[in-house]
Amino acid sequence: MSGNTAPAPADESAPAWEDLDEWEQLAAKLKLLYGGFVSKDVEDLVRLIGSQKAGARVIERIEHKLAEHNIAHLPTKLPTDSTRRVLLYSRESADLGYVLRLVHQLALQEPTDGDNATVYQLEALLKGIHAVTQSVRSEGDRRPVTRVTAAE
Repeated sequence: MSGNTAPAPADESAPAWEDLDEWEQLAAKLKLLYGGFVSKDVEDLVRLIGSQKAGARVIERIEHKLAEHNIAHLPTKLPTDSTRRVLLYSRESADLGYVLRLVHQLALQEPTDGDNATVYQLEALLKGIHAVTQSVRSEGDRRPVTRVTAAE
């Protein structure tokens, strides 16, 4: 998919694609096109912020800009190595971005935190994903088998 492809507007009150800045476009693509997540090279984010090198201050500005647009990332601290890939996900996504948000939240949770809600939510989601995966595999097993014989 081309980087210039605009998602279909959800409603008439939504701003036109060309009126969005690059960060707003990234946030919209995460929610509308990428299923809530995408991986990017740090170098792509460095260019997006308008810099050429991924120093500590540039990384800090990128992290701030991502947070401004409700975009989280893994690892939780962006590396300064511009060749590294990072996973970006929308904090507003109801798709797999939501699952990533729960995993991220759980990973940062203190062991003494008595709240189990995140674990229960994540477990329910993962069980649902597993059930769908198993169903798809089962459907695949029911397809007719075409036997291939060696040419005579």
